[in-house]
Amino acid sequence: MKRVLRVLRVLRVLRKAETLLLAAALKADRSLGMNARYGPPAPITVRVTSRPLRSAAVLAVPLAALGGSAFGAFTDGARFLQAVLLGVGFTLFFALLLRLERLTQLHYERVGYERGVRPPVHHLPTGRPGRTLALLCLRWGVLTVVFWGVERTKGAPVSWLFSGVAMALVLLVVTAFGYWLERKRRRTRPPAS
Repeated sequence: MKRVLRVLRVLRVLRKAETLLLAAALKADRSLGMNARYGPPAPITVRVTSRPLRSAAVLAVPLAALGGSAFGAFTDGARFLQAVLLGVGFTLFFALLLRLERLTQLHYERVGYERGVRPPVHHLPTGRPGRTLALLCLRWGVLTVVFWGVERTKGAPVSWLFSGVAMALVLLVVTAFGYWLERKRRRTRPPAS
């Protein structure tokens, strides 16, 4: 009986944490100006978010395998255990995000969707997509070679795969930050007449 009460108490705490996370996500949506959904989500989005643990595992296993191969997990038992723990961490993180998205979808189903005119989407002026992709690949290549060279001069045995993955993550963060700054700048600037 005590065990059942403990389980119920843990479930209540988890439900409260889920509610707090949803409130924080909705508050972030409001502060970013994204607090209105203009239609129901796509069926694939509903399907993926309705099974968060399974979908998270499908996302996390390839990432953990890539991360494990980057630090030699297939030759050493301890590193293999680290790769497995990395996969479990990725799975839990993605499952949390997918569960949060599903709760957000359910919230907007309850309160309804706005049928008004969608606000215009501001895209960065990039020119042609091929040019943008080529520029991104060129930046990634240069960053990878520079990172590999710097780490080699320090005497650290760093692989090309690790250098490429690390610089791809750095480039992703920098590009996302630049995009966020551009959106913020466009939002605060009055529209041209």
